[in-house]
Amino acid sequence: MFTALREDGTMLNLLTIQDKDSLQLIRRSSFFCPECEGKLLLKMGDKKTPHFAHENRHLCTGSGESESTYHLEGKMDLFKKVQALGLKPELEPFYPEIKQRADVGFCYKNIHYVIEFQCAIISAKHFIKRTEGYKKLNITPIWILGFKNFKKWAPLKMKWSSFIFLFLNNYKEHFILTAYCPHQKRCYFHVNPHPITLSQSFLTSFQLPLSQLEKWQDSILAPNKWYITHWRESIHQQKNFHLHYLTKQNQLFLKEIYGLGLHPHFFPPFIGIPLLNGLLLETPPIFWQSYIFIDTFFSTKKNKIYPLQKIYEVFHARIIKGDIKLRLLPLLPSKDWKWAIKEYLQILITLSILEEVKEGFYRLIKKIDMVNNYKAQGEIEKKFYDQLKSINLKGETICNDIL
Repeated sequence: MFTALREDGTMLNLLTIQDKDSLQLIRRSSFFCPECEGKLLLKMGDKKTPHFAHENRHLCTGSGESESTYHLEGKMDLFKKVQALGLKPELEPFYPEIKQRADVGFCYKNIHYVIEFQCAIISAKHFIKRTEGYKKLNITPIWILGFKNFKKWAPLKMKWSSFIFLFLNNYKEHFILTAYCPHQKRCYFHVNPHPITLSQSFLTSFQLPLSQLEKWQDSILAPNKWYITHWRESIHQQKNFHLHYLTKQNQLFLKEIYGLGLHPHFFPPFIGIPLLNGLLLETPPIFWQSYIFIDTFFSTKKNKIYPLQKIYEVFHARIIKGDIKLRLLPLLPSKDWKWAIKEYLQILITLSILEEVKEGFYRLIKKIDMVNNYKAQGEIEKKFYDQLKSINLKGETICNDIL
């Protein structure tokens, strides 16, 4: 940390001290943690950023997280950037009512914000506790992920852990995750991930130097592109290969669909399509969209009407049973799994597979061709994806270009 209490109760900010001689002089004084009041040590060196550290860390009632040089540098960068914007930030503000210390605090248009630059992996429970703590004080937390948590970065497809998904937020109908790298002095923005497996998502990513952070909104609101060819190839791999791996989920799934006379190789192509709200579900789209199909639309009755409430009920039963798992997204409390279902049904309407006969009631208007040979299946899928490419939903331009 960069701030500490002196013996007289005043606060010292190390960022206000520029020369080493002054640091050496104050090093002889005693300093204390604003949270636990435990004794702090001033650490400094030729390569080490001057900072305070607990003499006995485990006694602190605060976050319990030891700060790395990576974290300290990032916190310092973000503080100075907010300061450069003229917002008069506070470094490491402590809130005794909730016993939490943020990295940076500031006010903008009469709204109190805090920045949490999170580098170490913490539990979802701790993440939620800190978020709810700030909200109790009418403070809006801005969670920024330490870029080092990405094992591999790519502009099109990335692998995210459940921890990384905790940082997903929304901005003007876009889902966004922000990360920062203090080594590169760059901010990374990840927009509208479309999960295709438990951990892999297609998305739009871009980066900005910290010095140009003000431009982030323009980049977010620009049309986002990702590439449907790659999605189709991945779904094809899942249907023809990955579903046959010996996992408990696969075995239970295959047993059920085989019992209905279905085969994953010849699923209708609208099973496993990309959806913006699909990230609300941890279960991959090929599974949960299959369940909607077999629980609702897999029927020989013509002109059957399907109430939306009934679709919700059978889907919820799958959740209770454990066939479908929800993704934990604490920064998106207003979103739930019903958004994904409603979006899926809307796309089926756009593709002229369903019609909404009246609000909340659906009917199949297109015969579902169930083929049993690969050539015919390939032709059906090609025609379907050509149609899907022409759809522009929620600002997402689905492209067929190769990077």
